[in-house]
Amino acid sequence: MNPSDSTVKQDFFSWIDRSLSQPIPGTTVAFHFNLYEGTDSVHVQLVGTETFVPGNDPEKDYWPGAETFTTGEDIFEIPFTVAGSDWQEWLSTSKEMVNSYISSGARSSALRNSKGVGLGFVDGDMYVLWQSAAA
Repeated sequence: MNPSDSTVKQDFFSWIDRSLSQPIPGTTVAFHFNLYEGTDSVHVQLVGTETFVPGNDPEKDYWPGAETFTTGEDIFEIPFTVAGSDWQEWLSTSKEMVNSYISSGARSSALRNSKGVGLGFVDGDMYVLWQSAAA
């Protein structure tokens, strides 16, 4: 990991910390990271959802459900220089960063106390990154 990757990861962790510091509605049972292609970066938005419905493929098939809250226009941008050169690399980098946060982020318990955490491009496949044993 080069130094810029480390800085981006630290900034990403801080962004999630701030996002999870806002009041989370009681109807929130899961979290989802929306990914969007920007001009020179991958845009990440965090939303809370009122349902978490895994599908047949536990790693790639689920529906995040209706939003209970969102970071809205407060998005995080992962520069393509860090995220990679194509959408597959962007997806891989984003998954890696969110999984790292789930493992060691300051407010990761908010994610781990939910039914599940997913990630995906808005009009693409959705991936389950973490799921409660009770989900």
